[in-house]
Amino acid sequence: MCLGKRQENNMEIKGILSYIVIIGLVAAVVLTAAIRPNYSLNMQPTRNVLTVSGESTITTSPDKAEIYLNIQKKAETADGARVLNSEASNAVIAALKAAGLKKEDIETSSFTIYPEQRYDEDTQEYITTGYVVRNVIKATTNKAEESGELIDVAVKAGANSVENVNFGLTTEKKQVVDKDALAKATELAKARAESMADAAGVKLNKLASVEGGSSYMPYIYYGARMEMASASPKDAGTSIMPQALEVRATATLVYEIE
Repeated sequence: MCLGKRQENNMEIKGILSYIVIIGLVAAVVLTAAIRPNYSLNMQPTRNVLTVSGESTITTSPDKAEIYLNIQKKAETADGARVLNSEASNAVIAALKAAGLKKEDIETSSFTIYPEQRYDEDTQEYITTGYVVRNVIKATTNKAEESGELIDVAVKAGANSVENVNFGLTTEKKQVVDKDALAKATELAKARAESMADAAGVKLNKLASVEGGSSYMPYIYYGARMEMASASPKDAGTSIMPQALEVRATATLVYEIE
């Protein structure tokens, strides 16, 4: 009797252990499912492609100039300085228009009014000695080679100095140069693709994608930043020779290969 009962107890223990193992396996499966990432990686064969790039640089002369003219006047009062500056500014604008610029070619770049002060050692305070009005006029011309003449006109009319002259390309010329630069970059990329495919022993199929772009950096001439209040009609004319600009383009071609 004791032996039979003992065997029966052993069977119950084994049944309980089996149940625990099953419960553990189920829990592990549930836990694994709970912590599984919510994404999957689907491995597919990579498409055989050849990617090549081409670059080109075209040098061209600028056909646009932006001239920044400084008109500065001082007076005992702020309003007095404003009036003097307004008179001088109007004279400069009128002279520029007479030289061939249109109203839309002339605009105010900046306008400031500030007190001019000096430090008094006796009172240890700053004393206002007057007020300064500064007006910077931006004059744009599509004849870059005439920028020196426009500077002379402005100075003789009352401009005190030239901040700088920016040389660039008009929209029309940039479109033409961009077209040429992109075409050359694309031709170079195509030639490279053909050479690489031939050397690698593969065949170029259809063109999968084409990307490209172009840009250039305007040239800023700072040599004109000088005081010109003493200029007179007898002085030699201002001569400015703008340097050439470089328009850079890139093209990237992607070919399917076999």
